[in-house]
Amino acid sequence: MNYVEVDFTVKPAQEFNEILIAYLGAIGYSMFEESESGVKAYIPEPEFDKQELDEMPLFQQEGTFQITYNFSTIASKNWNAEWEKNFEPVIIGKEVYVRAEYHPADTAFRYELVIQPRMAFGTGHHATTSLMMESMLEQPLAGKEILDMGCGTAILAMLADKMGAKHILAIDNDPNATENAVLNCSVNDTGNVHVVTGDASTPGSAVFDVILANINRNIILEDLALYNANLKPGGLLLTSGYYLEDLEMICLKAASFGLELMNHRTRDNWCQAVFHKN
Repeated sequence: MNYVEVDFTVKPAQEFNEILIAYLGAIGYSMFEESESGVKAYIPEPEFDKQELDEMPLFQQEGTFQITYNFSTIASKNWNAEWEKNFEPVIIGKEVYVRAEYHPADTAFRYELVIQPRMAFGTGHHATTSLMMESMLEQPLAGKEILDMGCGTAILAMLADKMGAKHILAIDNDPNATENAVLNCSVNDTGNVHVVTGDASTPGSAVFDVILANINRNIILEDLALYNANLKPGGLLLTSGYYLEDLEMICLKAASFGLELMNHRTRDNWCQAVFHKN
């Protein structure tokens, strides 16, 4: 599948990059590259809608900032080459080391994950992914049934496997992501991870001890009812992919299903929150 790269020039970029990313995330963009001049955003080519982009409320505001953009189609093989060129190891606390195959191993860490850089979100570099892993490290996942929604590279599912989870169902709606996830699971010998292409309805009536949802605000809000149905009483829902200012909205919707906020953490205004099912 080809992707569309939309290259935004933002003035002043330092103040409005995050605002732009939040708006783009709400209309389906999930991969971003920030720079001093603005943001590059990526979306699967079939989902690209220029009219929807032009009608974003952000473009209707005048006077405080300027945004211009151009776009081009990026072939999968070109994207993969960029990932491989720019991928650097990621360290989470003192326990997790995420690397590509061409980086040396490091036995000083309890959990080592080898990621094949491909066209899939979730290498540990983005704040939301690292926040999710930090939160997972605080949970007793051994022997648990886990659902990883929007799994991307399957990095969270693989960490759950390394932490002793009994079974992990990893789901993404992008076939490129699930193809990459299967490859990563094979490389990491994570035999308890089952990867499928699908959406929040895919688990059906199955129930889980822990659900991981690092997606975006709108999808989380839309799918909270399904998450709740698939979560065992006393289970945990770990969420991220949204900004701190979105947390109140998510908490209100979660509370309507009996999901209680336990804690949250932030980095660069991105938020990660843990909910408990009463």
